[in-house]
Amino acid sequence: MTTPHRALRQGACLAGLLLALTLRAEPVTAPAANLRPLAARQPLIVGVTTDSYPYGFIDAQGRATGFSTDLLDAVARVMQLEIKRVAMPGRELHDRFREGEFDMLQIYSQTAERDSYSDFTVPFLTLRGAVFIQEKGSPIRRLEDFNGRKFAIIGTRSMGERFIADHGLRVDQVSVSASEEALRLISRGEVAGSFLSQLTALSVIEERRIGNVAMFGEPLAGYDIRHCFAVHKGDALLLARLNEGLSILHRTGEFGEIYQRWFGRIDSPLITRDQAVNYGLILLTLGLAGALTAYLRLRFLHRRIATQADELNRQQILLRALYDNIPLTVCVLEATDSGGHRVLLLNRAAEVLFALPAGTAAGRLLDELPLEPELRAELTGFISRNRAVSSLVRENRHLPRTNRDFSLMLVPLLSGPAEIRRCCLLLEDTTERRRLDEEVAQSRKLRAVGELVGGIAHEFNNLLTPILLKSGEIMLDRPQDRELGKSVGLIASTAQRAAELTRRLLTFGRKNESRPEVVRLSAAIDSCFALLRLTMDRRIRWQNDTPAELPPLYLNATDLNQILVNLILNARDTLLDRLQVPHPDTWIPQIRIDAAAVPAEARPALADVPTPGLTGWVRLVVQDNGMGMPAEVRERIYEPFFTTKSVGQGTGLGLATVWHLVHMCGGHIEVDSVPGEGTSFLIFLPILPAPLPTIPISAPANLHPSGNARVFLAEDDDFVAQTVTAVLKREGHVIHREPDGSTAWQTLETRSEEFDLLVLDVNMPGLSGIDVLRRVRAAGRYRGPVIVMSGRLGSEEMELLTAARVDCIIHKPFEVADLIANLRKVLANRRAG
Repeated sequence: MTTPHRALRQGACLAGLLLALTLRAEPVTAPAANLRPLAARQPLIVGVTTDSYPYGFIDAQGRATGFSTDLLDAVARVMQLEIKRVAMPGRELHDRFREGEFDMLQIYSQTAERDSYSDFTVPFLTLRGAVFIQEKGSPIRRLEDFNGRKFAIIGTRSMGERFIADHGLRVDQVSVSASEEALRLISRGEVAGSFLSQLTALSVIEERRIGNVAMFGEPLAGYDIRHCFAVHKGDALLLARLNEGLSILHRTGEFGEIYQRWFGRIDSPLITRDQAVNYGLILLTLGLAGALTAYLRLRFLHRRIATQADELNRQQILLRALYDNIPLTVCVLEATDSGGHRVLLLNRAAEVLFALPAGTAAGRLLDELPLEPELRAELTGFISRNRAVSSLVRENRHLPRTNRDFSLMLVPLLSGPAEIRRCCLLLEDTTERRRLDEEVAQSRKLRAVGELVGGIAHEFNNLLTPILLKSGEIMLDRPQDRELGKSVGLIASTAQRAAELTRRLLTFGRKNESRPEVVRLSAAIDSCFALLRLTMDRRIRWQNDTPAELPPLYLNATDLNQILVNLILNARDTLLDRLQVPHPDTWIPQIRIDAAAVPAEARPALADVPTPGLTGWVRLVVQDNGMGMPAEVRERIYEPFFTTKSVGQGTGLGLATVWHLVHMCGGHIEVDSVPGEGTSFLIFLPILPAPLPTIPISAPANLHPSGNARVFLAEDDDFVAQTVTAVLKREGHVIHREPDGSTAWQTLETRSEEFDLLVLDVNMPGLSGIDVLRRVRAAGRYRGPVIVMSGRLGSEEMELLTAARVDCIIHKPFEVADLIANLRKVLANRRAG
């Protein structure tokens, strides 16, 4: 239950003391109206609530009544005060009181916010706060269950809002004007709960007969609601008279009678004067028990303080460990009167950067530390620019001379009247992070260009395929016409050259099928040297330090040769450029190639993840002592079509192609270059086990019609579909063609058993050829062979086709002989099976 009785008994003693203190206090500045004597201000205008049962409300006869009404009437009687009441709802009453419309309020709960504009008497009721919910059917089992639900709040900046904030509840607040409204909302289930005083809620529930409402747990400690009379700030005379009246009512026992009349049926009865004598012995016994408890409590506190001291020591050790081992450079500085900054503390990272122990640096000025001049200038400038700020400030700085990047942070520790006196300077070297970010950005940019190039090459393949097929058909139909054969052969040769160009574009776009093989790096380098040595300037010295016992590589030999040739020619060009300018007589132009095997764990952080089975890396170094590259050129060397050479001397595709080929095989490339000293390219190539060799099956040589198979063709390009259909019909086959993947699957879903062979394009609208093939295999009704046509297959597509058990892949553009040979081969294997 509530604890008003104890508050009343204590209030009776405190009231007189507060009265004396109030009367003897120094004069307080009050509003103009309050400077007049009380006799001249009567009757006093008193604001009373109409909606705060049982403290102040309007009864059935329309009269203002309630506990506070009876209490103020008694105080006015004993203090000979004349009052005039103005009744209105509590929310409106409070606002009009602040505007000076009333001399006092009959009841007002004391809060820190209201203390700014009101003076309060001693509390005549101190009530315990509690949470109320539905008695039956409530989902609330713990405070966290209020999250996301509606919660009734009386007024603003109230104790209920403080309760919600203290417990971190995320509720939907519903503003109500009085406790009765909140309780009825709870009873009907329209809100999950509300914060009310225990005594108020129980009184309203009994008087208004509100059912299905119960208190949630016990009353809450620390959320006491103190009800007082309130006057305007500085009205000391009226405040003293009210306090004196309350004291008189407590001494005479009239206060207890008023309280018993309103709350006796809810709260336990007051102790009578006769009962007080009988309880004296019990109170004395309780006092001795309390003293013993206090002694035991003191011993417990001593032990707890010792435990907390140990915990504090451990926390200090932990903080010191964090301070010393954090990778950031931490430096605590103090501003001097001369405008400098004195070092107070350094962590270990700062000791490394400043190149001196923390004990040696302590007490010295920042300008006196042995820092690089460029870094010292940046630090002092950064602190000077931000010495007047009061919150964390951060800047990123680039040091051009050393090409280093730093992130600088300044944290104020103690602010003076106009500027920071002590601050914490945090430094982070972000040079490596910037380099990695630039490399990732470069990788993404090149991949995007590669996707664009791959798409263009795919469309070229679709155009070249019908040209080659139709040329082959014409030569088959007119084998005796030599003049026509020469013209058609010229067309076919031109188309083949265009096909070779598209293969190069697909290589650049990483969308061609890789044909790896076992390669010896030393042999490949010797071949390149033998090919290029005689065509270069003889003043250039060649040096090959590649050991012959390096592990073999399993990759595309053509790609490896192209990587070596492009890097060697790039080194040759920079050496020739330096030969054209004045240089020391002792300088000898040189190209040096070196290689070594490194373990698998030495893989660079940004290298593409290779296939399982990686056993190590071969690190290839191509080095020259030519012109070198500045930073702005080094950042763009892998961009397609970027070149520093004059028009007609470079295409800008050499190093871009090298980057693509290296990453396509799962490797990584790095560059290190110093202007005027030379350039080194480091290439990491994966060491992977080679698969067992397979024996290729030769295709039939004759091209005469060979059968009458029922062939299903799915191809979205009409030119390709028409020429492929013509070739298949020449072979005597029956063709059924669908123009996209969706219609192809609709046909095969019900009629797949009617066909002897499926010929599918990969890139089609709706469903791709791979999707169609996977659905056909999953359905399980088609048992025949499958041929896939594509001009753009990556490693992921190849894995999917292998998993779907494709029988043959024909790469666009292809000729009539290729199509017929592969067609006959899969049909022959089917018949043999």
